[in-house]
Amino acid sequence: MNTTVEKQKKAKTGLIVAGVVAGASSLVLLNSNARTKVKDTSKTMKDSVGKYATTIKEDPNGTREALITRVQNATDISKEAINKIQAILDTQVKDIKETSKNVADESKEVMSSVKDAQGDLMDVKDKAVDAKDELLSAKDDVKSNTSSGNKTGSTTDHTITKTPIN
Repeated sequence: MNTTVEKQKKAKTGLIVAGVVAGASSLVLLNSNARTKVKDTSKTMKDSVGKYATTIKEDPNGTREALITRVQNATDISKEAINKIQAILDTQVKDIKETSKNVADESKEVMSSVKDAQGDLMDVKDKAVDAKDELLSAKDDVKSNTSSGNKTGSTTDHTITKTPIN
C-alpha cells in the first residue's frame, strides 16, 4: 500500500514539474525574439552534437584517446597551478610571519626607548626645577644685598652698553 501512495506522489510531482516547464516554455515562446533565439540555439546545438556524434562514429578509439589526453592535460595544468599557488602562499605566509615578528620586536624596542627617555626627561625636569630654585635664591640674595647696599648710600650703575666707557 505504501508503494502505491509513493508512486502517486511521484506521479503528481512529475506532473507539476512538467506543467511548470511547459508553462515557462510557452511564456518564452510567446515572444518572437525569444522563439528565434531558442530556434537558433537549438539548431547550433543540434549541429554540434551531430558533428561530435559523427566524429565518435568514425573513430571511437581516437576520440576517446583525444578526450582522455585533454582531460589529463587539464588535470596536469590544474595540478601545476595549484602547486604554484601553494608555493606562493607558503612564501607569503612565511614572509608575513617574519614581518609580523619584526614589527613586534621593533615595537618592544620602541616602548623600551620611550620608557628610558621618560625617565631621562624626569631627571632633566628635576634639574630644571633645581636650577630655577637656585636662580630664584640668587635673585633674592641680590635683592637683599641691593637693599642693604642702599642703606649705606652707595649706588652703582651696572648698565651694559654697546660702546666701551673710558
